[in-house]
Amino acid sequence: MQESAEKSGMRMAELSRRSGLSVPTIKYYLREGLLQPGRRTSVNQAVYDRTHLERLHLIGALTSVAGLPLAKVRAVVDAVDGQASEVEAMGVVQDALIDEAETDDTAASAILDRAITARGWHCAKSSPAYRAAVNAVAMLTTENLTPILDRLDAYVEAAEDVGRTDLDAISDAVSLEERIRGVVLGSVLRRPLLEALVLLAQQHFAQDLTRSEES
Repeated sequence: MQESAEKSGMRMAELSRRSGLSVPTIKYYLREGLLQPGRRTSVNQAVYDRTHLERLHLIGALTSVAGLPLAKVRAVVDAVDGQASEVEAMGVVQDALIDEAETDDTAASAILDRAITARGWHCAKSSPAYRAAVNAVAMLTTENLTPILDRLDAYVEAAEDVGRTDLDAISDAVSLEERIRGVVLGSVLRRPLLEALVLLAQQHFAQDLTRSEES
């Protein structure tokens, strides 16, 4: 039944039901150009297909899950519609997900560059992700947390494993739209999971440390 509906097209009510978005919300996205118009069947009627549903799922991930403003949502949508490469589109998504961090700390940049170069990473220094990392290194330096900075290579290696796992998790997605949605959901929803797992790991190793000190 679902396959038949996709072949013949969905009415607005069906698109609303399957996307989980209200009809007024969908019409708003149509007016804003975030969603392409459906195929007209009469003056006041149109039908929609799987691509419209994928777009609404992507917009939902960007707005409801990531909490992005409309301007950033439009930037992501424009990248997808503009036939950007997958790397370019994911770069736009990363830029949208990360808050801008301004820093000109050359010492922190040097520390970060040494660590990521050692892993063979090729990173855009103009990206918000790079600037956020430099800012984090600068803050650690200010707080004199040298034990963490001394282990930066280990943190970079752990981040590499997470980044590779993130992309492996969306490798089966059949469209760029689905992969971008996977990046958004994975980045936003994985973050609290990873932070909680790190805390659990700290609990585990702290117990080992306590037992070692007692013996």
